[in-house]
Amino acid sequence: MRKFIKSGIGATLLAAAHLASAGSAEVQLSNFTLSVSGGEWWYWLPSNVDWLTPTAGASAALINPAVADGSTGWHGNAFGAAVSDGGSSATATLGAATAGDFNGVSASAGVVANDGQMGWAFAKVFDGQIMVGGHATITVSATVDTISASGTTAQADSYIQLCSTDGTTESCDFANFAEAFVDAGSGGYSGPSIISASWTNPGDTTWAMMHIGLTASAESDVTAVPEPGTWALMLTGLAGFGALRRRRN
Repeated sequence: MRKFIKSGIGATLLAAAHLASAGSAEVQLSNFTLSVSGGEWWYWLPSNVDWLTPTAGASAALINPAVADGSTGWHGNAFGAAVSDGGSSATATLGAATAGDFNGVSASAGVVANDGQMGWAFAKVFDGQIMVGGHATITVSATVDTISASGTTAQADSYIQLCSTDGTTESCDFANFAEAFVDAGSGGYSGPSIISASWTNPGDTTWAMMHIGLTASAESDVTAVPEPGTWALMLTGLAGFGALRRRRN
């Protein structure tokens, strides 16, 4: 009888597996820290400056049907975005710290996609300019709390990028870049628990660019009509459960 039960369950689960393929992605980081060393030993993060674009925010969206949410502002404040449709959702959050200072900020982005849905979420921790003292080195680090991706097509990513700028264009070097990344085919995350990137001012006081964010995206296969063979497996499994119950009764 145990073999009969196993075959019935196996047939039903196999049939259900053909109906839909869900996708999910999640990334969470905490304890963002910006420090400076060497040279003139100082930096300045502009905040609430009318000639600069706000540096932080959160956004989330689903595609089928299309729904979106988002908010932007200056670093150090709390932001959130969330959308849902049936069993699918996309969310992005930034935890509050001290306004104008993202030290201690936490951030997350996550997507769950079912029944043909696609979605993405983006937490912008910082995206803008920083003034750095002559020959000083700035370092940004954060703790990777969670990062995962599963399904047919899904990925989760967090990154820190520091770049030189002349006020118009940027010059970005891979040596000033750090990332934690997984996708549905890469298996579990095996990178460092703390990601960190540095940039050294080669001359007098100047501006640099910082790009720091978290992204998650996922999609699910469109629910398919089972083939005749799949229907047969499903009906066989259900019939087996019915026969077993009648025997027990």
